[in-house]
Amino acid sequence: MPVCVSLPTIEPVPDLTLFIDDGGVLSDNSRRGPEWRRLVAEFFPPRLGGEPQAWSEANRATWRQVAEAHQPALAVEGHYVAGLKAYERDWLVAMCEHVGIAPPEGDACDTLAREASLYIMRRVRAAFPHVAETVAALGDAGYTLHTASNQASWELEAYLTPVGIVDRFGILFGADLVDCMKPNPRYYERAFALAEVDPARALVLDDTPEFLDAAREVGARTVLVGAGEPAPGHLAIPSLAALPTLLQGLG
Repeated sequence: MPVCVSLPTIEPVPDLTLFIDDGGVLSDNSRRGPEWRRLVAEFFPPRLGGEPQAWSEANRATWRQVAEAHQPALAVEGHYVAGLKAYERDWLVAMCEHVGIAPPEGDACDTLAREASLYIMRRVRAAFPHVAETVAALGDAGYTLHTASNQASWELEAYLTPVGIVDRFGILFGADLVDCMKPNPRYYERAFALAEVDPARALVLDDTPEFLDAAREVGARTVLVGAGEPAPGHLAIPSLAALPTLLQGLG
């Protein structure tokens, strides 16, 4: 049963638009790994064969290596969508090799990899405590909310829909919509332009100081979420649930 949280009354700051990261702010990355392994083991055996435990272990053993190999290409401006497709394909191929099953060929491999990713993301349960209540309260108070993530926009939709908050966001900014990744300052320049927001009226929330440095470079105010110690130049809160209190002091 959900635990109710008492939030302070939120008074909207005029014309302030919030850009909120997902992993590390809305969602707990430490919980996603086990969820992915569980759901990989659920998705693939009926489609490709093999034992569930073998698929779970394959995901654990191969994911990081494949992700790190593709990171440089994904970070190249204008290459994100193609790079993500290549990553998904190689992720599936690497797992198949680990399990000892021949992967699908050609377009069928790309199609199954994307199908698996969306199946899993729609079933992952990794939101931080009180995220749904906090996002709803911010929306009800009149704040405009957008995401600001290095994931793709369709991945954000898949992750946030089961949390019940996807409709609270205006634009699901992922790297695909701005053709680059954080910490490239152009990520924020393009997001602010597409959202028609003056950077001075943008408040960016992230768990990575380097990303916030880029947002501040283009004129936004910034909030570091979940850090053990403050980062120079950024406001700081322990979790998103503390944001309403912080907003009371902003003007």
